[in-house]
Amino acid sequence: MANKTITFDKPLNTSLQATDIIYYLDLSNVKQRLGKCVSVSADRLSFVVDVETTAKPPQEDAYFMFNKNNVINSNGLIGYHATVKIKNTSTEFCELYAVNSEVSFSS
Repeated sequence: MANKTITFDKPLNTSLQATDIIYYLDLSNVKQRLGKCVSVSADRLSFVVDVETTAKPPQEDAYFMFNKNNVINSNGLIGYHATVKIKNTSTEFCELYAVNSEVSFSS
């Protein structure tokens, strides 16, 4: 695999980080996997990707996107319980329609 630097005119999404998987849309608008992000420049105008050997090179004006590793970048409640405090400081009438939580079984 070879490293390739992809440069942009505008700053990249702030969520992009090393270990994210980089994809792009080819000329027929099919999502193609390019490889793993190695680094993002300090000015956020470019990133380096470790191009997979099976990846087709992207065209000049390709649309790039990325996917986070779900094992590394997971979130949610940890433990057996959570305490939530909801406070309304408005003097206007308001209603709370729903409070939701994402729960997953863990042992």
